[in-house]
Amino acid sequence: MDSRMERPSAYIPRDRRQALFDGVNMPDRVVGAALFADISGFTPLTESLLQDLGPQRGAEELSRQLNLVYDALIAQLHRFGGSVISFSGDAITCWIDGDDGFRATACAFAMQVAMEQFTQIKTPSGKTISLAMKTAVAAGSARRFLIGNPSIQKIDVLAGSLLDELASGEKYANKGEVVLNKTVLDMLGDTVTVDRWIGEEGNGRFGIINPITQSVFQTPWPELPPDSIPEDEVRTWLLPAIYERLRSGRGEFLAELRPAVALFLRFSGIDYDQDSDAAYKLDKFIQGVQTILAKYESNLLQLTIGDKGSNLYAAFGAPLAHEDDAIRAVSAALELSDFSEQLDFINAVEIGISRGRLRTGAYGGSMRRTYGVLGDDVNLAARLMQLAQPGEILVSARVWSGAKDAFTWENRPDTIIKGKSEPVPVYKVEAHFQPAAIRLQEPNYTLPMVGRESEIAQIKAVFQPVLKGKGQILHISGEAGIGKSRLVAEIVHHATELKINGLGGECQSYGTKSSYLVWQRIWQGFFNLPTEQSRDEQLIHLEKELTQINPSFAARMPILSPVINLQIPDNDLTHSFDAKLRKSSLESMLVDCLRAKTEHTPMMLVLEDCHWIDPLSLELLDVLGRGIADRPILLVIVTRALQAELSQGLSISQLPHYARIHLSEFTAAEAKQLINLKLAHFLGTEEQIPKAFVKGIIKRADGNPFYIEELLNYLDSQGIDPRKIQGLNQVELPTSLHSLILSRIDQLTESQKST
Repeated sequence: MDSRMERPSAYIPRDRRQALFDGVNMPDRVVGAALFADISGFTPLTESLLQDLGPQRGAEELSRQLNLVYDALIAQLHRFGGSVISFSGDAITCWIDGDDGFRATACAFAMQVAMEQFTQIKTPSGKTISLAMKTAVAAGSARRFLIGNPSIQKIDVLAGSLLDELASGEKYANKGEVVLNKTVLDMLGDTVTVDRWIGEEGNGRFGIINPITQSVFQTPWPELPPDSIPEDEVRTWLLPAIYERLRSGRGEFLAELRPAVALFLRFSGIDYDQDSDAAYKLDKFIQGVQTILAKYESNLLQLTIGDKGSNLYAAFGAPLAHEDDAIRAVSAALELSDFSEQLDFINAVEIGISRGRLRTGAYGGSMRRTYGVLGDDVNLAARLMQLAQPGEILVSARVWSGAKDAFTWENRPDTIIKGKSEPVPVYKVEAHFQPAAIRLQEPNYTLPMVGRESEIAQIKAVFQPVLKGKGQILHISGEAGIGKSRLVAEIVHHATELKINGLGGECQSYGTKSSYLVWQRIWQGFFNLPTEQSRDEQLIHLEKELTQINPSFAARMPILSPVINLQIPDNDLTHSFDAKLRKSSLESMLVDCLRAKTEHTPMMLVLEDCHWIDPLSLELLDVLGRGIADRPILLVIVTRALQAELSQGLSISQLPHYARIHLSEFTAAEAKQLINLKLAHFLGTEEQIPKAFVKGIIKRADGNPFYIEELLNYLDSQGIDPRKIQGLNQVELPTSLHSLILSRIDQLTESQKST
């Protein structure tokens, strides 16, 4: 790859780079010409190359082709003194400062000529893919803003009604055409000839023009030294994951197809042309959006501004994947909607979310680059945003499938959406799901437990000292999908048989900075809080509960606020507590409450996914773990293979009443048993399955129970008969499994990935 493409400065617009080099500030009110170029054909090219060459070589060839196209186009733009301000999908929005439209028009035709070399691209299989482009030019005044959180990413924004004109004109053009707005046509006069007129009379009039013949004075950008901009400044223009990858010498993220979630949000309320505070308002809104997205390890990839309505696009799962990206996206959408309502200058937002296999990676030319996530489901998310009413969040079926248990929904009728041949299922998000039952209930599983006999025997043994009043800590660990939740279900089953009540909480991957998140539902259940009632009614109930445990505890009730997720005003006693005293008082009070309630009644507390536990929750776990030694309490914590920092902080592992069960992959016999049980469930009868099929599943799943079940679920959903299947290795991974694998790979170092 051209080393210039790995220069972080290529992620900054060219005119902004020049200003940074010259040490001057760019004005926020500008006059010039905007150029919009939209390229078509990249999606079929992506699919063909990946099919012909496979994921790795196909990605490399796709990156090469993308770079060639954008290099050719941006080279022409820079010859005329223009700059790519932003990428939006396979389109670029450009600005030529001080231009009346003449240079921009000449540039548009020069770019069309440059595209001719890409009209017939031959793929390795002999298929011909045609790339084409349409361009629009509008001239006049606009706003130029520099916004965004520097610790996340600065964003260069071109705004104003001129952008609305540009967008309107682009819709009239066909492939290979150049369309001009009326302002440019009036200014250029006889210099151009109109092939046909389109649009409404007056300022809504546009013209498709013929190539210009008059020579145009070019103003190419001067060459800048490679290190012309300080590294500290350059870093602020790149997403952190992109910058770190380039800085570490690992090169860019290659183009690839990977499961990801696309979120589009439309917002309005800012007058970019007339409001002198427009930059401040937009910056405040976007920085809030960036902060919310960062919480879920998502990225703002695209911002499109117009007086008639603006939109932004964020991606989840690229460049870093998580197995719960659908849940992250919907959670972020709810927060974004709430945040927007708090700003009196932003109208109610409309949000659309979709999920699928998308084209991801760095792209652009050597002189201007970006990171993007593109594909059919990105388009679907944008359509759902357009369909949504103010305040609504609409999602596709794949998003609903991946997040349905975490939220409440309103089913919408299947909807006809542009670009889709059949009506599309649509779901409206209502709120986070709050289960009525806080106490642990025994889950129902279709299949019986496979293997784990020694682990179950160890679990049963742990309950014996608990029934005798000696508290125990049981730590269940293992990789993702290895069967931890299934084993916890056996623990709950055994506790139910012994008539031991249980309370449970679950850490969230995006909640590592949310204090006491895993404990909130546990303590809500412990104090029997009627969470469906008003805050005042809950406070009355809580005071009664505390008084029954110890009359003196009621005065300290406000310090319980963070662990029960309920706002409780400070009183005369707690108002004077500093953070240190508040924390120690909270911990000692919870220990006393737990000990009081379990003096004669056994109890079980289960904390799941504690590899994502927040620091304060971990410290409370340590305090409680030490306080249960002489009480009939079983404390169950569930983690993946512990990260070094968490392992060092898990001091309860040194306690004498601590035990750990680490789950490993299934043996070949256990995997075969699971496969046979699953297939018998699908087929309705036990049948002889070819040994080659069973071995193929075991090999691809690597003994992981979740992988095995997901592969078999996918084969069944595709109507593939295991008694006849050929070429199992050619079967594409289902999205849920692919996302889980990617989430594990993305967290590895480069040396780990190569082993």
